[in-house]
This record gives sequence, structure tokens and C-alpha cells, in this order.
Amino acid sequence: MSSVNIKEILKEKRTWLNGVKSPNPEERAKAWEMIRLIVDTGNGNELRSYLGYLRSLLWHSLQGVRDDAWENIDLYKKLLVKGVERGLMANSDRIKWSAWSKVIDMVNMGIISKDQVIQYRHSYWRLLRSRWVTIRKKSWRLFVDLVEYGIFQNKDKERFKEFLRHKKASVRIYAWEATIRLMRLGFISKDEVMSEIKYLTELTAYESNIKKRAEKVLKGLKS
Repeated sequence: MSSVNIKEILKEKRTWLNGVKSPNPEERAKAWEMIRLIVDTGNGNELRSYLGYLRSLLWHSLQGVRDDAWENIDLYKKLLVKGVERGLMANSDRIKWSAWSKVIDMVNMGIISKDQVIQYRHSYWRLLRSRWVTIRKKSWRLFVDLVEYGIFQNKDKERFKEFLRHKKASVRIYAWEATIRLMRLGFISKDEVMSEIKYLTELTAYESNIKKRAEKVLKGLKS
């Protein structure tokens, strides 16, 4: 990219900064491309006055804007944006999930330390019972990865077991589906799982896809 073009991009930086919160995905993609060029060509200082604005995009109400910002989290690292970890403690499940879905990347980039994430892990439990089905499903999948990564540890086992007994079948089944992988990781023993088995067999009485899912888990545990 020639210096002349970079000058033109810098001249239009307000346009690109506005573009990253556009409802139009193509406009956002173009805007992020231009911001990345500004940073990668050593002109990050030109964005110094807008770091708070860029950070606010991480918890923007529009999911596309928010997700695009998290997809560019490496730029936040390069720009030394502070307070990114606040998303892990957000009140909104949607905003919180956007942050937690990138938490391992953030640790690997050095944006936040693993010890800090361990301190924040209590905020994650709510995602596992989120009223948003998609978030709940993805959160349970990530939970197992976070166990493997060492964020959730043996001391969290009793809290996990509460989900095996959760009153809402649509929450409980996800916990049971996670047990086989968690046993392989040594997070919980088969004896401990089997001691709660009645809460799984209860789910086989449901007339829904939960019944089929419960039967599949039950078969896996008995094999």
C-alpha cells in the first residue's frame, strides 16, 4: 500500500470508524479492513482518541457489530485498548457470550491472563442456563473446552453437579451430554456421575427430543 493511499485512508478515518457500527455487514467489513491497514502500517496513534469508542463496540447491542469487533480482537491488543475483559462480566447473556467465546484467544494473545479468567469464571455459570437456546448450547460446548484449558477445576465440580439435577430439563440435558467428555478429562468420575443417574433417567420420560438425547447419554454411560 503506497504512502499516498495510506494518507487517503487516514483522511477518511472518521468514515471508517463510523462504518464499523453500520447495520450493513459489507460496510463493516470494509471499515475494519481500513482500520486494520491503519494499524498494520504503523499509524495506530491516529486512533488513540477513539479507543473508548472501539471498546464500546465489543458490547454493542447489534450482534453483527459486536461479533465483528470481537473477530478483530487482535487489533485491540495492538492498540493497547484497556478494559476489554469487562465483557466477561456483562449483564447481558448475548454480550457476555461474545466475550467468553473469545476468552481463550484473549489469553493466548496476552490481553488477559489465565489467572484473571479463573477469577471471572463464576460469571460463566449463568450462560449455562441462559434463556437463549443457542447461547446455552454453545456455552456448554465451550465449558468442556474451558475445563480442558484449566479455567474450571476440581473445586468447581459440585457447582457442575447442580446442573445434573437442574429443575429445567432443557438445561439439565446439556449438563448430562457433557459428562462423557468431562469424565475423559478427569473432571468428574464415573462413580460420581452414576450417583446422579436418576436425574438422567427422569428425562427419558419426556415426550420430546430431550427423551432421545437422554436415552443416548444413558446408553453411552452404560457402554
